[in-house]
Amino acid sequence: MMHRSLFCRPGTASGKASHILHSLLLLVFLSLLFVTVPSFSFASDRSDKAVAEQEVKQPAYSMSRFFNDARQFFGVRYRWGGETPEGFDCSGFVKFMYKRMFGTALPRTSIEMASIGKKVERCELQPGDLVFFKTRGRRINHVGIFVGNDTFIHSSLSRGVTEDQLENRYFDKRFAGAVRVIDGIVFDMPYLFPTPSEKDGDPVQPS
Repeated sequence: MMHRSLFCRPGTASGKASHILHSLLLLVFLSLLFVTVPSFSFASDRSDKAVAEQEVKQPAYSMSRFFNDARQFFGVRYRWGGETPEGFDCSGFVKFMYKRMFGTALPRTSIEMASIGKKVERCELQPGDLVFFKTRGRRINHVGIFVGNDTFIHSSLSRGVTEDQLENRYFDKRFAGAVRVIDGIVFDMPYLFPTPSEKDGDPVQPS
């Protein structure tokens, strides 16, 4: 009887110890579960929100950089079919600048450019908008880039890359509309160009 009693007691103690150990392990597991799972979920929510905001946000382009860069081409000669600093026609210059500064590929001719983007009224023009003219006949054949202060930059037949005013009698009579190709442009600049002197006219080569 004594032998059986001594034999059974260690077994009982061992069972209780095993039960306590299992209980402790269960508590540790539950603690880790409650601590880690919410943390992972919140991080995932924040990540998804950041991605969503990035997708909704419009790209921003600096016009100050655009116009500072454009000024270096003032005086580059007019060249029929030209779209490099060796010489530009009007649409070649616009296409070159948009690709260079915004990474945007525009069509090659002024009449094709007039068919893209969002049409805007003359009173709604913003820097970066494309302005179009009918200098010969009834079709659009000239394009420039509006820079504010009633002024646009373009490649002129007589002066090469230059600036002119929309109110100039020559261009005012031949104005044919405008489009906005890029939204989200940052207007982070004072007007960089002085107001051009009034000219009676400056014939331009169609392109």
